[in-house]
Amino acid sequence: MNEIYQKINFRCAIGDASEHAHMEGYQVSNQCMALVKDNCLLPTLEAPELAHVRESSNEHPRGEFRWEKGGAEERTGDCQCEVKDSYGNEVIQVARPLPIEYLLVDVPVSTPNEPQFTFYADASKTPFPIENRLLDGQVQDFSKLMSYLRQFNSDQFLEAMSDFHILIYLATMDLLPLMDDFGPLLEAIRNKDRELAVKWSKSERWATVEQLLDSEGSPNPDSFPSQNSHGASGATNSSSDSSLWICSYCTYLNQPHNTSCEMCSLPR
Repeated sequence: MNEIYQKINFRCAIGDASEHAHMEGYQVSNQCMALVKDNCLLPTLEAPELAHVRESSNEHPRGEFRWEKGGAEERTGDCQCEVKDSYGNEVIQVARPLPIEYLLVDVPVSTPNEPQFTFYADASKTPFPIENRLLDGQVQDFSKLMSYLRQFNSDQFLEAMSDFHILIYLATMDLLPLMDDFGPLLEAIRNKDRELAVKWSKSERWATVEQLLDSEGSPNPDSFPSQNSHGASGATNSSSDSSLWICSYCTYLNQPHNTSCEMCSLPR
């Protein structure tokens, strides 16, 4: 069990009063592992910053805990800790309750002097809405996806995809989840590989997304999705497909003259 606990540590990004973030790391101490091993440590629901050492019972007389030393099992008396009283004096008391700080040790955590950012940030562009923020008015849907992508030129596919929230949306959207096809795209974003990103944008799956986006409204020729142009012979088909509408209930693509969905029969 000790080997398991020694491999578990916690790294936290914490913001201070000056609105600066810094990293902190923690790991449980050997004393904590000994208390858990002997089933002497209890959690406290009302005060998560405090722990509680089990009181005396038939199974645990005097609330003892034990560990092995020199090949022989040794026992200790009731668990105690050192605290400061109301006068600032250091006193020893029974560890009921026990401040959680006594069970943790600091783990060195550092950040690079020159951070390398994975995702693209541009203050002049409106970021893609954040997931699970419906109460804040941030809704992720195809119209938001189209508005977001139209902020980028056709040669800025890598920058457009370098957004954590749009990746989450594309990977989990109900209509056409792309999670299984994300490998090359994620590699391109991680390595800032523009050529690989452009190659992925020409895949069949992304072409399907572009067609769905075009059906939401007329495409902007200076932005994408406009990569799935089919030449002069396909101009008529492109203009006719753009008038299709997507059912908001079942996401079926319907002909423009339909007033209700062909699939679920619900009104437009």
